[in-house]
Amino acid sequence: MRCRLSSAFLTLAVVLLPQIASTRTALPFERLDACTLESDKWTDGDSFRVRLRDGRLETFRLYFVDTTQSRSRGKRSDEQAAYFGITHRQAVELGQRAKAFTAHALSHPFTVYTRWRPVFGSPRFYAVVLTADGKDLAELLVREGLARIYGTRTPLPDGRGSRRYLRHLHELEAKAKTQRRGGWR
Repeated sequence: MRCRLSSAFLTLAVVLLPQIASTRTALPFERLDACTLESDKWTDGDSFRVRLRDGRLETFRLYFVDTTQSRSRGKRSDEQAAYFGITHRQAVELGQRAKAFTAHALSHPFTVYTRWRPVFGSPRFYAVVLTADGKDLAELLVREGLARIYGTRTPLPDGRGSRRYLRHLHELEAKAKTQRRGGWR
């Protein structure tokens, strides 16, 4: 009996502790206004260097979406191409279009919301990015057929839950498919 109780407690702890720990460590979003895009060779449609108002340079990666690579990346590009039903070469071209789209969308000072959560241990941080006119960059990329719905999720700075936001992104993606936009040829 004692062994079963200990085993049940251990199982419960293994299941619940990571959830409790992750909720405790989730920082609130920090709003960074008047950000500007800093071009570099690694910038893509969903990951880019940003000059903050205080002059620091940081690299951010969008939550919820993934644009195809603007440079050939082997297996990763093939996986992204398969999502859209296009060739590897077409996926790289789509990535170049997404990169140009993001550069244009962020050509005026924009806002970044971040929790300073690192991306896979890299010097990049996940973020929600709003253009100068207040439009969500992830939504714009999906609407134009330039990004797939993929990646890390989070409740949004405006209080919307990730499930509700994902439903919205899927609606935008369905419309982009119907209109044959971007990668949905």
